[in-house]
Amino acid sequence: MLTFLATNWFTLCLLLIHLAGVSFLVPKIILQSRESGATLAWILAIIFLPVFGVLAFWALGTTRIRMLRRERHRAEQHLVPSLARFRHQQQLSESDEIVATSLYSLAAKLDDCGPQPGCQVELFRNGGKAFDALEQSIDEARQHIHLTYYTWLPDKTGTRFLNALVRAASRGVEVRLLIDDVGSYTTKSSFFKPLVEAGGEFARFLPLNPLSRQVSINNRNHRKIVVIDGTTGFTGSMNIGDLYAGLAESWTDLHLSVKGRVVYELQGVFCQDWYHSTEKDLATGHYFPTHHCHGDVCAHFLASGPSDEKWRAIHTLLFVAINMARERVWIETPYFVPDAPVAMALQTAALRGVDVRLLLPSRSDHPLAVYAGRSFFDELLSAGARIFEMEDTVPHAKTAIVDQIFSTAGSANMDQRSFRLNFEGNLFFFGKKIVTELERDFLQFCQSAHEITIESRQHLPHRERLREGFSRVLAPLL
Repeated sequence: MLTFLATNWFTLCLLLIHLAGVSFLVPKIILQSRESGATLAWILAIIFLPVFGVLAFWALGTTRIRMLRRERHRAEQHLVPSLARFRHQQQLSESDEIVATSLYSLAAKLDDCGPQPGCQVELFRNGGKAFDALEQSIDEARQHIHLTYYTWLPDKTGTRFLNALVRAASRGVEVRLLIDDVGSYTTKSSFFKPLVEAGGEFARFLPLNPLSRQVSINNRNHRKIVVIDGTTGFTGSMNIGDLYAGLAESWTDLHLSVKGRVVYELQGVFCQDWYHSTEKDLATGHYFPTHHCHGDVCAHFLASGPSDEKWRAIHTLLFVAINMARERVWIETPYFVPDAPVAMALQTAALRGVDVRLLLPSRSDHPLAVYAGRSFFDELLSAGARIFEMEDTVPHAKTAIVDQIFSTAGSANMDQRSFRLNFEGNLFFFGKKIVTELERDFLQFCQSAHEITIESRQHLPHRERLREGFSRVLAPLL
């Protein structure tokens, strides 16, 4: 016995350390009150992958939700009373078309602003045209430019817009740029030095610091928001880089330009994010001018994030809309890893005879997400849904169409990361105009995509099903 201990002391020490780590981390995971699937996945990873599991949990699983909520609530409590002066819910006229009274009422209760009639909206499916419009608006700015981006790459397109912001700051325009520290990790802060030297302001959202208790690779700011002079806004799914401009590879995306009172909400979300990152208060009338827009779109900008403990606004509105659908639910997303409620809502909608269609990529920068999404195909196809995979291009837009008069586009993917972990922002539309435009694009993409059928799934190799099954287990962690 003594000989065994002497020759295997190192292994025993590692085993004891592992058991101590499991004893400490498992209760911690349980107390975080995650969804049951995520809780079980993390427990299994830590037990059966001793080193990798612990490191992965430290980097990805320790969401620091409580600390993050305290910081976020501190920012919101400071700003909300001031922002309330600029937020006014509008009542629809009798001629306005809505999906249903209950759905519109729900949307109005999910934030302090609610849907706003009379907005102007322009959709850009081409990155070149979207960035031309954005640069033109930056060059025409007179007072201020506020930008939030998840990814800003130091390439040709990134330099192009950096130079545009430098030009604006040099002529006296207030410029504030907030980028996510993880999404833009390849772009050093020194890249933005010309902007700061020209008088602009620059900050990184939740910077990674291994020595800080608040370090988290999760809980990232995935929003794309631009507000110019408080009257013009841009949002959608395009980041700043050659990839999104269509200069690097085949990439299908969507960005939107908006005018009207809905810009108040984009501005308000930026103010909260900026205060959270810099503790600088922008909630003044200077940044919320009176709007004189007379458009024909009813738009609602909803923001959600891990600090949104009361309502997961985007998830809630999408979930209810799918359940209320009578004719169709068409979803375009690059990452399809639904949680149990959304997966069940899609299945039951298809079983009710609703035309459920998914437009997804056949390849992705996150292969596990592709396989995890495919693990839902059999049950969706059996229920009557139709699934299309784009092979010649990567769809990066995140859109949904429900019936004839409800739609959304923005930064939120149809996955658990967007619903639970990231800070997201989506525009929701009540009316036929935007539905008609999104419908045209959706049908065009489906014509060139490969439709997945039950027959093709029956001949799926065993190794592919293993990949899907393994990825399905990890779905709560993706």
